[in-house]
Amino acid sequence: MASQPPFKTNFCSIFGSSFPNSTSDSNTNTSTIQTSGLKLPVIDLSHLTSGEEVKRKRCVKQMVAAAKEWGFFQIVNHGIPKDVFEMMLLEEKKLFDQPFSVKVRERFSDLSKNSYRWGNPSATSPAQYSVSEAFHIILSEVSRISDDRNNLRTIVETYVQEIARVAQMICEILGKQVNVSSEYFENIFELENSFLRLNKYHPSVFGSEVFGLVPHTDTSFLTILSQDQIGGLELENNGQWISVKPCLEALTVNIGDMFQALSNGVYQSVRHRVISPANIERMSIAFFVCPYLETEIDCFGYPKKYRRFSFREYKEQSEHDVKETGDKVGLSRFLI
Repeated sequence: MASQPPFKTNFCSIFGSSFPNSTSDSNTNTSTIQTSGLKLPVIDLSHLTSGEEVKRKRCVKQMVAAAKEWGFFQIVNHGIPKDVFEMMLLEEKKLFDQPFSVKVRERFSDLSKNSYRWGNPSATSPAQYSVSEAFHIILSEVSRISDDRNNLRTIVETYVQEIARVAQMICEILGKQVNVSSEYFENIFELENSFLRLNKYHPSVFGSEVFGLVPHTDTSFLTILSQDQIGGLELENNGQWISVKPCLEALTVNIGDMFQALSNGVYQSVRHRVISPANIERMSIAFFVCPYLETEIDCFGYPKKYRRFSFREYKEQSEHDVKETGDKVGLSRFLI
């Protein structure tokens, strides 16, 4: 299809072979526990505003426990209208259905130069290559989306407003449990470094040893994922990869590196990946809550596990590591 990136050609230009010979990457265990899929803890957010204190406390307790044990949980009854997701998905499909030659144009739809991404040019092994494409839309750029895509701009603005409201509520609840004041997470939807990532995963042409999205942790405070029912998300637990079963009408929430550091390791930013679907495309929309570049991340708790660092420093270190090794080293760089 004219819209699909040239994954085969690109892969061959990097590795000199159409198919991976091995996945000897020491950081990547490719085997998955064969189960019917892990059902993550499901948190009913309506209990937070039901007026019943017992239900509210139970809801908070469940959320905190999931953030500590799994680093992931799912939320239902979050208050975001169903048609917001439907309209956003429609616009996402329109974007990805554009010809590849159009999507790679500089400042496509007036988005930043590196907004459209595909494959992984920094891969140093087949196990670090992703058979997927994405649009990375920083919130500060939403108002600049071109007039010929006015519908996209309006819908993205609506989606961000709704998802940011939920993200702020979750951040404040989790923050309070580790003595972070609610003011720390004020006005999340205005944070210029927070962003949406629209993802499209293609059926793998390389077999099961090449991923839809390589194993990684999120740099954010928090990530909220809206996905279809195809499945493919896996998380690492005790050295094993476990498939996550999609939950109808639920959003998936995961802790990012910044919240792990801020909570002094109480909450877990867990490595996760996406397995390419067998014969069908998979779509998802992720919202990443990120601070301003100069924000200082300082642990709440003693003894401190991580030294103080700025979000800029963390991003620059991670980008350097990816260029050098093909992988993000992450928080271990900042251990005391």
